[in-house]
Amino acid sequence: MYTSAVWNVKEDHEDEFKRRWQESVDAASLEQPGIVFRLLRDVESPRRFTSNDGPWRGLNQISAMRNSSEFHASMASMEEHLDSYEISTWELVAEVS
Repeated sequence: MYTSAVWNVKEDHEDEFKRRWQESVDAASLEQPGIVFRLLRDVESPRRFTSNDGPWRGLNQISAMRNSSEFHASMASMEEHLDSYEISTWELVAEVS
C-alpha cells in the first residue's frame, strides 16, 4: 500500500510548506520505520507538490497513522500554507525495475 497527496501551495508559502512537510515526516519516519517519504515539486507549476509514501503494511497501518494526534497536528501546521490538497491511498498492481 502507498499513500500520496497533491499539495497546491499558496503563493510565497513554498519554503514554509516544505519546512512544515519535512518536520511532519521527520516525526512520522521515527514512528513508521521502513516507510520512504518523498516530496516532489512540479517543474512547470512550482506551487504544486506531490508526496508519495510507502510501502505501508496495509490499510490498518495507514488508518492508525491518519487517526493519530501527530498527523492531525502536522496537517494543521501545513493547511495554513495551502490553497488545497488531496490525499489518496493506493495499492500496487504492477512494478518494473
